[in-house]
Amino acid sequence: MAATAPAQAERYELGQRLKSFEAEWAKQTDPAARKRALSVVAKASTQFLTFRLGEAARTLDEARFALRSADPPTDAERWVAALAAVPQRRLIDTSAGSVKVEVRQLYRTDGPAPKSATAVLGVPNFRPVSVSLDKLPAEVEVPLPSRSDGIDLRLTLEIKLDGRTAATRALTISVVRDLEDKVRRVKAVADDQEKHGAPRIETASLRDRHTLLVALADGEAMETDFPAAGLIAEAGEVSKTFALKEGYFNEQRPGRFWLSVPLEMGQTAPLRLFVPKGLDWKKPVPLVVALHGAGGSENLFFEGYGNGRAVEECEKRGWLLIAPRGGGVLGGTPPVAEIVAKLRDRYPIDPRRVFLIGHSLGAAQAVELAQQHPGTFAAIACLGGGGRVRKPGAFAGLPVFVGVGSSDFALRGAKGLHKSLTDAGAKRATFKEYPDLEHLMIVRDALPDVFVGFDEVVR
Repeated sequence: MAATAPAQAERYELGQRLKSFEAEWAKQTDPAARKRALSVVAKASTQFLTFRLGEAARTLDEARFALRSADPPTDAERWVAALAAVPQRRLIDTSAGSVKVEVRQLYRTDGPAPKSATAVLGVPNFRPVSVSLDKLPAEVEVPLPSRSDGIDLRLTLEIKLDGRTAATRALTISVVRDLEDKVRRVKAVADDQEKHGAPRIETASLRDRHTLLVALADGEAMETDFPAAGLIAEAGEVSKTFALKEGYFNEQRPGRFWLSVPLEMGQTAPLRLFVPKGLDWKKPVPLVVALHGAGGSENLFFEGYGNGRAVEECEKRGWLLIAPRGGGVLGGTPPVAEIVAKLRDRYPIDPRRVFLIGHSLGAAQAVELAQQHPGTFAAIACLGGGGRVRKPGAFAGLPVFVGVGSSDFALRGAKGLHKSLTDAGAKRATFKEYPDLEHLMIVRDALPDVFVGFDEVVR
């Protein structure tokens, strides 16, 4: 099995640094501090979109330092920030007993490495191990449990300078007994049950889950942490429902899920789903469809964009939320209408209250979907992006919220979209420019306004 490739590690670590920056942004209310950070972080979007992931990670770290203090960080602080723990694999058989972890710099820093730097790594209930960081990369074998049937663990990296903790980070490691057999069985059950007329959402979900599990076991690093042991266990629960000829994914099972909706020609639409508690078929609820930006995935609205702020807003209201994956590097428009139609068989979705949120490229997709399916959506929100108005009639009475930061590179496109809408006779198009915000932060800060607008439509 292959070890984690550097580019894959960069993608994962970039996501972690964005989360850290957003957490620091939420704590920092000083306008001067935010302005300092804004002057730095604006570069990260361009770096990401041009695949300079290491540079984007450096920019986010520098922006986080700027939020904390007007004084520049020391060489040692920059050196520590650049470090990452990269496990050889994130899904491991219990028979392995340990996992090889490499501590390396995600990007190069100026100045010499601090003296007496060490890394301490470990998982809960096991003695941690230390490794000197005098030479990078540094490798260490981290002990893992060998008696658990399946468990998702947080592997912690503690970086020490002169014996004092300088930084602490964590990532998910999954340990499963008889891993190869269990992963193979996920697909075998799906293939077998599809022949016997099992619910297609479940079989499609298991096949895509098998692909994910194989990748994790083979050392690939995804853009976020996956609870692989939990996903394998859930696959077993899904298979139990096949005998009952019923679907596992339904309104009686609240929570957050990874699933796939089957499409034509054997294709599937992977997505993240949030199901609130207490759904009742007699009381249909709104559904929010969230479209991520270019280079992102279905996990962004659940793990990023304000640490899953869209999920929180839906949970407060008892609404359903889905975030489908866009296709390809540039994120082809997901078949939202087909996805929603199939999910209506499982969940009490109010067809009159289906809302769209799109960020960046997702904003343009939201505009396009509103024109492809006029009358389908109750309102749309376009954040940090533009779009082409081809069918003015689709927007005549449709509430459209366009939100963009004053320092967003998409500012011109967002203004152009709003002008096109008003010129086309859209009576309910609104525009809001957020001061001192750029492309990465617009979703987090604009979502409360977006949901207030959705609330008005519901009322």
